[in-house]
Amino acid sequence: MTHARPGTGFLHADRPAIMKGKVQPQIRSESKGPHSVTRTGRIDSLNPAFNFHVQVVTPKGMLSNAYDCHGASLGIAASKPFYFYFYDLFPFQKEKEGRLFNSVGKMSHDPPGDPLMSHSPRRLRRLYEPLSLLQALGNVRGWRIRAPDIPQDNSGFNAIKSHRSFVDAFAYACAYKKQPAYVTAVALEKRPEEIVVWLAANKNVEETVVSFAQDVLIIVQWLARNPSAQLGTEDGQQALKLLTNRVLCFNAPKIYTYYEQVVRAAPPVIAKLSNGQHEGNPNVANLKHWLSQHLQRDGVQLQEVDMAKLAVISHNSRDTFEVLRNLAMESHDPHTFERLFKLLGKLGKHVIMSKRIVEGAIFLRSDFARGMRLERVPASRERPLPFSSRKYNIDGISNRMFSSNSAEKQRFLARLRTIWDTNEWDKNLAKEHLAGKGIVHAELLILDHFEKTGGDFLDNSDKYIGCSKPACYLCYHYICNHPGRYIRPSSHQKLYMRWRLPDISVREPNAAARFKDQEQILNNLIDLVRRELKNDIEAGVGKMKECPDSTAGGTSTMFELETGLEADMGSLSFQELRHQIDPDLQYVVIPDPDSSSSSASSIHSRSSADTAVSEGDGFEYDSDGGVVV
Repeated sequence: MTHARPGTGFLHADRPAIMKGKVQPQIRSESKGPHSVTRTGRIDSLNPAFNFHVQVVTPKGMLSNAYDCHGASLGIAASKPFYFYFYDLFPFQKEKEGRLFNSVGKMSHDPPGDPLMSHSPRRLRRLYEPLSLLQALGNVRGWRIRAPDIPQDNSGFNAIKSHRSFVDAFAYACAYKKQPAYVTAVALEKRPEEIVVWLAANKNVEETVVSFAQDVLIIVQWLARNPSAQLGTEDGQQALKLLTNRVLCFNAPKIYTYYEQVVRAAPPVIAKLSNGQHEGNPNVANLKHWLSQHLQRDGVQLQEVDMAKLAVISHNSRDTFEVLRNLAMESHDPHTFERLFKLLGKLGKHVIMSKRIVEGAIFLRSDFARGMRLERVPASRERPLPFSSRKYNIDGISNRMFSSNSAEKQRFLARLRTIWDTNEWDKNLAKEHLAGKGIVHAELLILDHFEKTGGDFLDNSDKYIGCSKPACYLCYHYICNHPGRYIRPSSHQKLYMRWRLPDISVREPNAAARFKDQEQILNNLIDLVRRELKNDIEAGVGKMKECPDSTAGGTSTMFELETGLEADMGSLSFQELRHQIDPDLQYVVIPDPDSSSSSASSIHSRSSADTAVSEGDGFEYDSDGGVVV
C-alpha cells in the first residue's frame, strides 16, 4: 500500500503489502480455560511436497497487532486466546479456497500477567541518574567495537564464520525499515529434530516480516536439501537470484531511506569535484557520471519501486565508488567524501546479505536439512524510567554518588557547572528523562529467552546472537558482563536512555538464579557508568562524533510457526520453488558495471530486478550496513 509523501509527490510504501498469493491470517476467538491452546490446521495442496502444518499460539493476556492482507493495522487483539489459521503459500491454493477475511476480537482491558521480580527503584536510579549525565556529556561512549575474530587455528572456523554471517544477514534482511522499532535480532537453536530460528525486534515482529522470513527459510531449506546447489552451479545461482530479488523488494523502504540520504549527500561532493582541481582524473569523471545517471530518471527523483534495481547497480559499481575513499584521505574535509562513500555502500548492502544467507545455507546444510522452524520472542512492554521528580537534580545525584561534602564531590559539581549552571542541568534533565520509558532491546530479548529456556545454540561454544545493527553501549556491556559466556557483539557505543533490563517472572523455574545474575550485571553497569562519568568530568571530555543508528521498542506476541517443508523438499525443481515463492516473479536484465553509460531511464521498470551477484564482495561491510573506511 503506497501513500504520497507530503511535499514530494513521490510514492512511499509505509507498510509493504503482503506479497500476492501469500499467507493471510484468519483469527478466531475462543476461551477454553486459563491457558493458551495450540491448534494446528493442515491444508493439502496439489503437490504433497508443499503440504505443511502451521501453528500459532497467542498466550492469554498477550497483545497482538493484527493486519489485513495489505499490511494495514486492524488494531490490537488479545484478552482471549486467538488461533491463527494460515493457508499454503501458493496462489493456486488461494484461488481454490477463495479470499480470506480477518476477524479481529477486541479486548476490554489488559489482563495482569505473572508477577515480576523487580529491582528496587532506588537501586535502578543508581544506574540511570549518572547515565543521564553521561549521555548529556556525549552519547557516543567510544570508538566502534568489532565482534571478536575467530581464531584461525579453530577447527570449526568455517562453521563458526558461516553461522555468524548467516544470523547477521538474516536479521539485517528482516529489518526492512530504518526505524528504531524495526531493529531485529536472530539466533539459531539446535533441537534434536530441527533448527529453530528465533526472531525478536525492538517492537513487535510484524506479520509481513513473518511472511518474508518464511520465504527466506523455504529457499534455505531447498538449498540445504539439494546437494547440487552450490554457488558455482546453475541451481545455486538461480536460488541466489530468487532470494536476492525477494530481499531487495521487501527492503525497498530501508533502501529508499539510504537513497534519500545519498541524494542529499551527493551535491556537495559533486561541487568539490567540479572546481577544476580533479580535471582529467578518469576515476572522478566516472563517479560524476554515475551519480548523474543513476540517482534520477529524466530529472525526477527515483521511487521505492526503483530501489531493487538501484541496489544491484550500486553493488556492481563498487569499484567506481573507491575514488571517494582516496579523496577522503587526501582532503582537508574528509567527512563529505567519507559519508557519501558509506551511503553508496549501504545501497548495495542487501545484495551482500543475500549472498551470505545462501553461503550459510550451503555450508550448514547438514544442520539445516533436518528441518527449520521460525519462532518469535515477545517484545517487552514500555516501562517508566525509575526517576523521582523530587530527587532528580544535580545536587541529589551528587549526594548519592559521593560521601557528603567530600572534595571529590565538590570537584565534580564544579566541573559540571562549567558546562551548564545547576538550574540549566536540572531543567534539561527533567525535560529529557522524567517522562521517559524504557524497553528491552532485541538482542537482550533473545539472550534472555535462551537463559529462561536453557535451549542449545547451533554451537554452544559460539553463543552468537545476530543483529541488524551493532549493539548499543548498554547492550554491549550487559552481554559482556553476563555469566552465560555469550559472544561479545560489535558495538557502535551509542548510549540510549530508552533501555531496560529483561523481565523475570517469579513463576519461571530458574527465576532466582537469573535474578541473581542480573543483580550482578546491574552492579557492574553502575560501577562502569559512575567510573566513566567521573573520568569524563575530570578530563573535560567533549562529545564524540556520532554515527547513525537506531533503537526503540514496544510489544509483541510469541508464536510458533513451522516452515512446513517436507523431507523431499530437495526434490523440487527450481521452477516449483520459484512458483512457491512468487509466481509473478519477473527478472529484468541489469547492466553490467562496465555499461556505466546506461542511463537510469533505460533500466526503469516496475518489475523485479535481476540480481546477479559478483563473486567478489569488494567492500568490507560493517554490521550496520556501512562500509568500513
